[in-house]
Order: sequence, then structure tokens, then C-alpha cells
Amino acid sequence: MTDTPILDAFEHMRLPLLIVGPRGTIRRANEAANELFACHDTGLPGRKITELLPVASIDELHAYIEPPACEAVIKQMVAQTCCGATVPLVVHMTAWTDPSGDLNHTLALRDISDEVQADLVSQAELLRANSAITGARIGVFEYNAVDDTVIVSDVWRELLGLERDDTQDLQLRWRARVHPDDLAAALRPVDLCLSGAAARASSEHRYHSGDGGQWRWFRSDISVAKRDAKGAVTRVVGALTDITERKAIENDLRKSEERFKSAFDSATTGKAIVGLDGRWLRINPAISAMLGYTEEEILSTNFQALTHPDDLDVDLDNLKRLTAGEIENYQIEKRYLRRDGEVVWGLLSVVAIKDSEGRPEQYLSQIVDITEQRRLTELKSEFVATVSHELRTPLTSVLGALSLLSFMDSEPLSDEAQRLLYIAQENGKRLHTLVNDILDFEKFSVGRVHFAFSQHKVQRLVEEAIMTNMNSADKYNVRFNSIGEDREALCYVDARRFQQVMTNLLENAAKFAAEGSEVDVRIEPQPTEIRISVTNSGDAIPSEFRDKIFKPFSQAESSTTRERGGTGLGLNITKQIVEKSGGRIGFDSGKDGKTTFWFTVPRKEPSAMLQD
Repeated sequence: MTDTPILDAFEHMRLPLLIVGPRGTIRRANEAANELFACHDTGLPGRKITELLPVASIDELHAYIEPPACEAVIKQMVAQTCCGATVPLVVHMTAWTDPSGDLNHTLALRDISDEVQADLVSQAELLRANSAITGARIGVFEYNAVDDTVIVSDVWRELLGLERDDTQDLQLRWRARVHPDDLAAALRPVDLCLSGAAARASSEHRYHSGDGGQWRWFRSDISVAKRDAKGAVTRVVGALTDITERKAIENDLRKSEERFKSAFDSATTGKAIVGLDGRWLRINPAISAMLGYTEEEILSTNFQALTHPDDLDVDLDNLKRLTAGEIENYQIEKRYLRRDGEVVWGLLSVVAIKDSEGRPEQYLSQIVDITEQRRLTELKSEFVATVSHELRTPLTSVLGALSLLSFMDSEPLSDEAQRLLYIAQENGKRLHTLVNDILDFEKFSVGRVHFAFSQHKVQRLVEEAIMTNMNSADKYNVRFNSIGEDREALCYVDARRFQQVMTNLLENAAKFAAEGSEVDVRIEPQPTEIRISVTNSGDAIPSEFRDKIFKPFSQAESSTTRERGGTGLGLNITKQIVEKSGGRIGFDSGKDGKTTFWFTVPRKEPSAMLQD
């Protein structure tokens, strides 16, 4: 070790090297060793090796060498640097004797900090993987094709209901657990991997629990783990997962789809699934029967092509709002074009089928053929109009004649005759009101009501209504009382329809007011509308009747109502007039016997007018 070239080589080698003397003192250290142990200033020579390595003496270090060998590799030894830090090392140690006969040791050192860190990461990942596999209840197994042996995890045993200390043949136990009808399917993935036909394969099959009672579904995923020098597969690994719940969900979904398909296809009303572009994606036989086209012909086109041109814009506007999420569904009456050229009326109901993010991807439509219903409705309207007209014309003449008789003084009538004349006049008026209500109701039903909006002073309209209906006040022995401070408040209404609303509300209030009481008519101007209310004191509206009070032909089932008569159409007509005039209507009825019907009229001209 005294040759200068050898010393130069020793000093300049990049591998950290130490020469330790017989007493454990470091005799030489190259620059790489000084750098490893952070001893640049003082250097390592002269230090005891026990200060750096975890050994008590040079003899303990030498004990790593097993005779007759003269060298040893210490795979992992945690050394301590001069600054107190630790560093993991692989130490290659060689023992040799110098010319004086003293035993020396040369230590070649390799820093394995990166390898240790990588190993720690790997172990952590393996631990996480094992935890994940265990937590996910995945049973792992390995099959060695060379010696025909199987190694399984504890979770695999638990899934198949086998005890951990069960030493019986696992392959036989496994076969006994597989459903007889599924055994071939369960073995196929292993056969595919062993034969080299596939690197990975899977299957789904049933196992029964340990008592042989309940069958559960499992999935096996097999992959090749090792091959021999010739490429033949010698080992495969697999994972076993319980998928019973997933199978149950799939089964429920399948049943649900079958029920939907059955209901869809067998429905007597037309049902269709339509794409976002309007193309028919699926229809049931009822649509083909209704439109006269075959299923293939309809599926080759879109709903726009089969819609009457005059109804297309309304349908598309509703569809646009549905797609934008402004409405949840819509229902309209529209016309379809049959193959034979005839027009079919359909009641169309549409909802959006949305994806997981709530975006529409298809539409579900239901079409009810209402052609015959529309025809009958038109016939009924014509019949009601004809009958009402034929009744109203002669009735007007009869009422005129009765009125003339009541004013004749040249030939005074007896008291009995006058009583009968009065009864005839009252019944004639009731019949006239009934005919007018039926005609108005029919007009509203088919949308044939005309409104002529203009500006009016509300106070004047209300006073006119009170004067016009004084007979009702006298008849039921009540008094109408107008309350309003702003006599100049203006509104936009159809004056004739306004009077019709007031007449209905005043007559209704007088009819059910306590005898001798007052009926208050209050006018309350508000920023965009004016509120008119009619309040009487009497019996409260029955709670069971309140939800249907504005419905046609609705009357409270009480002797008082029946005795005082009525068609049950007045409030329904009133509601339609108010709403079509741009206002709102409602009522309040308390336990104190006070009942208030109120409605509003706009202070600005309504934006839309109804036309005939």
C-alpha cells in the first residue's frame, strides 16, 4: 500500500473507501469517504471506526467474515456522519495482512439512502394495496401449474365460508362451492390464461355459502403471473369479488326495463321517445295506428314533418323552454297529419329524459287521440249555442210581455194574479240568467270571448254596479256600502265585463249575507293594480268547499245554498274574466262570519287582447 500510483488511485476513486488498522483506527480515507461522512475539514484518518459504524469493536466488525472467506458484504448498516446524521450503507469488507503481520480491513461503502427510501415507499404502497384489497373484500389467490398447488388469502377463505385453519384440498372445496351450472364458466378464465390464449380473463358465477343455502354471485379476474424459459405459463393469480348486490341491481333494472317496454308497447295511447333534434327514436304501435304510417316510416322522419304547420311554432316554443329548464313538462293540443291526408287532433304531453348531470338527452312523449272528443265538443258547443239562442229569444219576449202586464192600470189584476205575475217574472229572470251563464261559460270554454279594454275610473264603475244591483239588496234585505277615498283612480278594463264581475260578486254577497246587514265594497289602489273587495257578514264558507269554489257547477251542499238557487257557474265565469283581464281573484272567509271576495284590475293597459 506504499506505492504512489496505488495511493493516487485510492484517493481519486469515486467509491467511498476506508482502510482500518488492527486497532480499529481509520488509517486512510479517500475524498469520497470524507464527503460521505461530512468530514471535509478534519478528515477521517485517526478516527475510530466505531464512531462511524454501529459496532463496538474491530473484532465485532471482523466477525461478519465467515472463514475461510476473507471478505463479506454487509447489506444494510446504518452509519453516523461526523455531523451526527445517519446514512444507510452497504459495506463490502475485505481483510488483509500488511508486511508487519497486522490485520487490516478495507471497506468499500455504498450509500443506499435512495434505495431505502424507495423501499419504504414501495412497502407503504404495498401496505395500502393490501389494506385496500382487504377493505374492499377482494379475495386473492395464486395457482402454481407446475406443482398444481393453490395459495389463497384470508379474505378468499372468508368469501367462500372456509375456516382459516381448514387444510383440506382447496381446489376440491372450491369446486364444491361453485354452482353446477356455472362450473365450466368459472374454470374457463384459468384455462385461457394457462393455455396462453389470453393474458387476462374473467367470469361471473355463483357460489353457495358454507351451509349450502344461499347462492351468491362472484366475479373472478385471472391474469398470468409467471412464465418459464420457453414462455409457458407456470403461475396465474386471481381476484375474487362478491357482486351479489350488483347482480340484484342489474336484475331489478332488467325487470324495470321489461315492465317499461311492456307498458310502452301495449299502451292504447301513443308513446314515443324523441331525440333532441326531433327525430323519432322509438314509438309504440298505437302511434302507427293513429297516424297510419308503419313504424319504419315514422322512425325515418321527425315530429316536425308530421305536425300541422299551424301548430308547429307553439310546439317548438314549448320544447325550447323545456330544454332550457324553464318548465318541467308541457301539454298542448295539436294537429298531426295522417298518411291519408286527414288531420288528427292529439293531446301531447312531453317530459325531458335527463342524464346524470341533469341535461336533457331525450324526450318522452305521450299522444292521446282526441279527434272524436274535439268533434263532439264542437257539436256540443253548437248545440248549446243553438238551444240557448232559441231559449233566449222567446224568453226575452215573454219577460217583456210580463213586464208590460205588471204596469197595466186600465185593467187591474187581482192580488192572486199579481202574485202569479210576480212569480213568473222572477222565474223568467232566473231562467234568463241561467241561459246567459251557460252561453258565457261555453264561450270561455272554447276561447271565443272578446274583450274591449279601455281606461275608466274605478269608483264610477263600482257605483254603477251598486245602483244596477239595488234590486238584489232589496230582495235579501241588505245594504250595499261603497268605501273608497281615491275617486280619480284609473284602470284598464272591459266595462261590460267589469259590470258582470261586480254583479256576480254583489248578488253572491247579498244572497249569503245576514238579513239587515251591510255589504261593504272597498276600493284600494296599489302601485300596479287596484284591489276591489266585496265583504258580507253571514255564514262562513265551509272548509271542504273552499278548494272548489271557483270550479264550474260547484255549490256548497247546504240547504241555504239550495234554497237560494244558482247555477254554480257565476264564480267560475268571474274568475275567467278577471284573469283574462290581467288581474287576480281570491277570497277570505273567517270564523267571525265575514267573507270577502276580492279581485284586481290593472292600472296599465293589458299587453294582450283576446279576440274572437
